[in-house]
Amino acid sequence: MDESPLIDAVLDRYRQPLGPHYPRYRGHVYRVYHYTRHLIAQRGDDADRDDSAIAVAAAFHDLRFATDQTLDYLAPSIACATEHLESLGLSELAPAVGRMIGFHHKLTPYRDEDAALVEPFRRADLVDLFAVPGVGVPFALRREAQASYPKCGFRGFVCRTLLLGALKQPWRPLPMLRW
Repeated sequence: MDESPLIDAVLDRYRQPLGPHYPRYRGHVYRVYHYTRHLIAQRGDDADRDDSAIAVAAAFHDLRFATDQTLDYLAPSIACATEHLESLGLSELAPAVGRMIGFHHKLTPYRDEDAALVEPFRRADLVDLFAVPGVGVPFALRREAQASYPKCGFRGFVCRTLLLGALKQPWRPLPMLRW
C-alpha cells in the first residue's frame, strides 16, 4: 500500500508527543486514508485530485485525542491542520479538511458542503474503528490495510481514553459526537 509524504511529515513532527501511541495512531491514519481513497474511487471520482485534503485530514483527525488523551479534541485538531495547511501554502484546503475532521464522528450521513469528501472519510473512520460492514470497504482491502498498518491495540487505547474521559466529565461523556 502506498504511503503519503504529507502524512509522514505530520506524524514525524508529532512522534514525540504521540509517544507509545505513535504506531497505533499511524496505523489508524493510514487505514482511514486508504479506505477513504477507495470509497471516493468506488463512486467514480478521482481520489488523486483530493489526495492532499484526504492525507492532511487523516493525519490530524484524531491527533489531539492521541497526544492529549482528551475527548474535546476536534477543534484543536482542526486548528493544527489549518496551521499546517497554511505552512504548506494550501490554505484553500482548510475548509474541507476542517469539515472532514469536524464531522468524522457524525452519527448520521453527512450531506452538507464538501459531502463528497466528508462522507467517505466519516465512513472510513467507522470501518476502521468498529469494523462496520456494508459501507463499501471490501474485506480484502481491510485485510491488506491491517497487514500493512497493524492496529497495535488502537481500539483498546480508544476505549480506555473514552472511559477515562467519561469519568473526568460524566456530564459530557462524548463531546466529539455529532448528529
